[in-house]
Order: sequence, then C-alpha cells, then structure tokens
Amino acid sequence: MYIVDSHCDSIQKVDSRRYGIVNPYNYSQKFPQLQFVANFCGWPGEDAERSYRRAMRYIGLFKIRMEAEADKVEQVYTYADIERVFAAGKHAALLSVEGATGIMGSREIFREFYAAGVRVFGMTWQSNDLCASTKLPEGVGDYGLTDTGREIIDEGNKLGMIFDVSHMSDKSFWDVAPLVKKPLVATHSNFRSVCGASRNLTDDMAREIIRQDGMIGLNLAFISDDHDGQTLDSYLAHLEHGLSLGGEDHIGFGGDIDGIRGYPKPLTTERSLHDQIIEYMLSHNYSEELVRKVAGGNYLNFLKNNL
Repeated sequence: MYIVDSHCDSIQKVDSRRYGIVNPYNYSQKFPQLQFVANFCGWPGEDAERSYRRAMRYIGLFKIRMEAEADKVEQVYTYADIERVFAAGKHAALLSVEGATGIMGSREIFREFYAAGVRVFGMTWQSNDLCASTKLPEGVGDYGLTDTGREIIDEGNKLGMIFDVSHMSDKSFWDVAPLVKKPLVATHSNFRSVCGASRNLTDDMAREIIRQDGMIGLNLAFISDDHDGQTLDSYLAHLEHGLSLGGEDHIGFGGDIDGIRGYPKPLTTERSLHDQIIEYMLSHNYSEELVRKVAGGNYLNFLKNNL
C-alpha cells in the first residue's frame, strides 16, 4: 500500500524550528508516502511583495530540510522520481502553492515557482488579483477569475502545472474549469451536500472534477455542521457521498495537516494520522481494494498521467 496526501501546511511548523518535514503524525510509519507540501503565499493583510519574500524563504527552508532529512524523504518533480524514491524505501515530498498572492500576477515569478519544483498551484486562499475565493471581502461580490488569472492559467498550461481549486469561489471554479489543460484537483475539499461550509464542493463541481479525471483530496476539517460531530464517521460520510457521485477512482487524502485546529475523533497526533484512518476504514468493512485506492492508489494513477 502507498499513501498520498495532497495538502499539508507543515512548512509553517518547520519555520518554528521545532519540527521537520517528516513527523510522527504527518507521515506513515508503515507505508511509503508522498506528501504535497504547501507553500502558503497569501497571509491576510500581507501585501504581495511581502508574500513573495515569505514564499521564497519557505522554499529555501523546504530545500534545507530536504538535505537535513535526506535519509527519510526526497523532493520529487516527476512521477519517475516518485517511483525511484519509493523503491529506495523513502518518503516523497512535492511542492505546491496555496494562495498565490506573492506571484504578483507575474508570469516570470510563476516560472520561478515552477523552477523550484512547484507542480500544483492553488490560485487563491483569500481573494486576490487572480481570482475570488470563498473568503470575499465585505461588500465585494464573487468576481471570479480575472484577466491576470487567465494569463497565469495560460502560462501554467504551457509549463504543465496542475491547478488546485480548493478555496476558489463558485464563480472562479466555473471560470477556471474549461481553461485548464490538465485535470483539476481539489487538494483539500469536502462536499457541501454533507457539510454546508462554502469551502466545500457542490455536487456539480465534484462531478466536473470527476469528468475531467481529476482528484478530490478529502479534508480533515469542514466535515460536519455540528461542532461536536468532528469524527471519523463524519469524515467517512464525505467518502460515501463522493462514491455516490461516481468518484471511486477520484478520491484521496487531502488532510490539511498542520493547517487546521485539531483532527476528527478518535485521531491522535501521537502517530501517523493516515495509518489511523486506514486502520479505521479496514475495521469498518471497507474493502482493502477501496482503501488502497483512497489511501494513495488513485492519486498515484493521476500523477502518473499528469505530473
């Protein structure tokens, strides 16, 4: 079995100097794992130039940690890299971007991110000059994708970038969907039909991602409208809903690890969150075949065709 998780914010914890990229809770102790490591690039109230400087510093920090933890994990750029690293018995890390304020609408800076190894690009966290997010400023309507955002998608299509629709507003999603050359991913999103948070996907959005042969990474947050209902059973209700939409080959893990406050009960950070979810699924009558797909098989198939 292999594990792939399409979103973690661990670089921010690494910046505190108390954590590495690989920690007991965010990487498996049982199976080779690929983690998408998000470079957060759009703090609230932060101007674009400062976001750019922070993002470049985070990339430098990530590279330093790859050297320091080279016995455990390697940065990957291609699917062949993933195969090689797994064959060596190590974990893998793929750089992504969340927020994108720091690219300042510049094709040149966008290419700078790609050259550093960013292969998955989330255009928004809070609304910016590329597109609107679900965090719209007060009094501002959903303006969707901007002309600058269209230019960045055009550049990304030339490079082969994978675009991430998590955090996008509804209009932004539908503006972006027909423009991308590679299938969309929602790296850390659930289903609005199960939990009404605007951060979650509508069924039509999910069907569009599935139609494109894209991927949906299930988030460990935004799983229940009931604050006390943050449990693995609630989490698996999203899996069940995704399966009902035809997503058996298009759903994976997208835990938002280190980016959320707490995890569904009975998960503990004393050991791998992913190992615990797999154990829970197997003990609750999910087939080993389905568990293998959701744990990492679906994402690996996607990356084989798109990375």
